[in-house]
Amino acid sequence: MLAALFGPKDEITAIFYLVAVVLYVLAAFAGGTMGRRTGGAVGLVALGLAFQAFPTMWTTFDAAFGD
Repeated sequence: MLAALFGPKDEITAIFYLVAVVLYVLAAFAGGTMGRRTGGAVGLVALGLAFQAFPTMWTTFDAAFGD
């Protein structure tokens, strides 16, 4: 019941949130090889934040500038 109250309204939003969670998990378990690459775990967290914020930003812009 609680998930239905606060859950996403459509499938695309749910996919964005799922990708964000996957990126957070990958960042948490990023080992030695990921830490040496450009961005590393911090880059994965940044991508996760972008995927998490995008649906809200899209909805806000649509409400503000939509027809």
